[in-house]
Amino acid sequence: MINFILPGMLGAARYPGGDERRFLMSSIMSVLQSSYSTAATPSLISPGDKFAPVNAASYQGTWTGKDYQNQPITMSITKVSGYRANVTLQTSAGLQFQRALITTKGTFRIGDSQFTLGANGSATISTIVTNATTGIQTENKATLTQSTTP
Repeated sequence: MINFILPGMLGAARYPGGDERRFLMSSIMSVLQSSYSTAATPSLISPGDKFAPVNAASYQGTWTGKDYQNQPITMSITKVSGYRANVTLQTSAGLQFQRALITTKGTFRIGDSQFTLGANGSATISTIVTNATTGIQTENKATLTQSTTP
């Protein structure tokens, strides 16, 4: 068991054998700070994305299709207000729910997937999948059709 004694900015660690080692706390804090500041955080918003109110009828409803493995995909988009919407995505990988931000390009992200609105009640959902063994990334696309509207 290690007991830490922190007088001022100096730290001391006492080891079971009775040895004591002193160190500067500022050096530990700077290492921790640099680790936090360089860690990349995934973002649902790409740099340069613009937002404006969208036509709710174009998005709201249930969207269905098949993924690259011929498994069913169901996406439910509700409560479209301005450029925000509640989105539920059901795939073979599981269920995801998110409050999405719709860009002026007609796209939004939910989890690892990106939804892109097409014409006449169609859309594309793209998911980047990384092979755990090789590290190779592949883009899997599926076409969705708007089956019901509010």
